[in-house]
Amino acid sequence: MIRIHLGSEGLGNVRICALPDFDAELTAAGVARAHRGRPCEPLVQLYSRSTSPDLSEGVGPLYLSHLFARRGPTPFTKALAEGDDRAHSVLTKAVDHLRSTAVEPHRSGIRSAVAARAAGLSHVYVGSGASAMLRRLGHDIRLRRGVLEVPTVFDADLELGERSLRIQAVALSRRVALAEPAGDHLTVRIPAGAAPRAEPDQLQALRSLLGAGRAETLEAIVMSGGVTGRQLAALVGVSNTAASRYAAALRRAGLIRSLRTGQAVKHVATPLGYHLAQPEATSWCP
Repeated sequence: MIRIHLGSEGLGNVRICALPDFDAELTAAGVARAHRGRPCEPLVQLYSRSTSPDLSEGVGPLYLSHLFARRGPTPFTKALAEGDDRAHSVLTKAVDHLRSTAVEPHRSGIRSAVAARAAGLSHVYVGSGASAMLRRLGHDIRLRRGVLEVPTVFDADLELGERSLRIQAVALSRRVALAEPAGDHLTVRIPAGAAPRAEPDQLQALRSLLGAGRAETLEAIVMSGGVTGRQLAALVGVSNTAASRYAAALRRAGLIRSLRTGQAVKHVATPLGYHLAQPEATSWCP
């Protein structure tokens, strides 16, 4: 378990990522492939129960040393550690194939799943605060006395300090992970769950109920996970004034909330608005 000590300012530095991290999606796809692949496959040989390489960054000596510490090296991983060009070429082709088959064809679904998870967390954050949101992350993540406990195979204590804590949903992941710490932030990766999907008949009913402009505005807010007024106007393809008018109507109906952040106003869907726009969720992951 990794324990992240938030400190006195930690809850004020929590951020929810509404956009997907496709590098994290690639790594998660590698984990999934390793679990169902044959032992001789290059990607399968790179994983152990306790370590997973960041495939977008390449597989470096430090990762290989961790891997060797937990199980004996295979001829392929030994060749990687020794800098064999042919082994690195095989790995590059395997990663490129994984990206083209498991990630790229599903970019739209990944965006939707991540945005939906971020929207749900944002509702809690806006309504009840960061601590309530962290307690709702699930997957055995716990917040206790200012310490966020993240279930991992490694045991460590980390001080958040002045860094921000980012919550990143990953659509292709089925487990919690902590990304490699960066200088200004720590990122906890959580499963996003299934992408939301509304059937054509449901979308038509929403347009009949709200009017086309308001319905499209609500759909844009739900699918984005939260947008500013300017971003909303661009997504819907209307003027800033029209977007503001639609947002005001949705806010009065209790379908969205508007939160001021600095000079901008960010619109997020309420649980009612989200349910109205996306009443069903279906699995799409490969």
